[in-house]
Amino acid sequence: MKKIQLFILLMVIGCTINAQQNAADSVSFASGDSVSFASGDSVVMTTDIDESIGASNGLDFGYKGYQWGTPIASLPELDNFSEAQVTSDEKSASIAGLLGLDTVVVNYIYSDGVFWKVEINVELNNKDIDKQIDKFLRLEKNISEVYGNPYTTEQTVKGPARTYNNFLNVKYARSFYTSSWNVTPARIILVLNGVVQQPQTEKSILDSELSFLKLVYYNLDYMQSPEDQNQSIDLPSIYDIY
Repeated sequence: MKKIQLFILLMVIGCTINAQQNAADSVSFASGDSVSFASGDSVVMTTDIDESIGASNGLDFGYKGYQWGTPIASLPELDNFSEAQVTSDEKSASIAGLLGLDTVVVNYIYSDGVFWKVEINVELNNKDIDKQIDKFLRLEKNISEVYGNPYTTEQTVKGPARTYNNFLNVKYARSFYTSSWNVTPARIILVLNGVVQQPQTEKSILDSELSFLKLVYYNLDYMQSPEDQNQSIDLPSIYDIY
């Protein structure tokens, strides 16, 4: 009987020692991260992630971390882009660089001194309407992979084919492609307005760049100030007109 009691006592003492050792081997951090381990075991770490940090970079916040409503005194910056150049009327600031495969000029537009729209001008081949359309379709596909299919689209192509070669009668091929996305509270518009001389000559008849491809992100909540929205317009009397 005494041997059994002695065995039970030794078991209790052993369990108490193991519990104390496990408590001593446990480490905790007040920051919300915890690490626990015992001798010979691998380390397991768990971390609480603030999901709002990732969400803050979306279009509900702004464009690429530049927040809607930011005053023009705080100029935008993007990696590998030029420094922002502000227009004399302080209604826009522009930076130039690369977005993916494309050379672009990014214009930040301000209403009453605060950021409400970004207009991205994409460099085009001004002598090939097919390449212009291909670039539009590539950008449309890329945007749709992120924000879903556009809710409105329009595609129009007019003018002579590329095989047209009457140099005595120069004509112009024209294209108009547009797609729109609604990403509340922001909206997106992609627009191609293409005008290409057919046939091509050594020097273009019209030297200016006639085509443009624009990608626009905007937030209507910041387009006008409350003062502008509430300002009444005084219309002349019909008797003063007629």
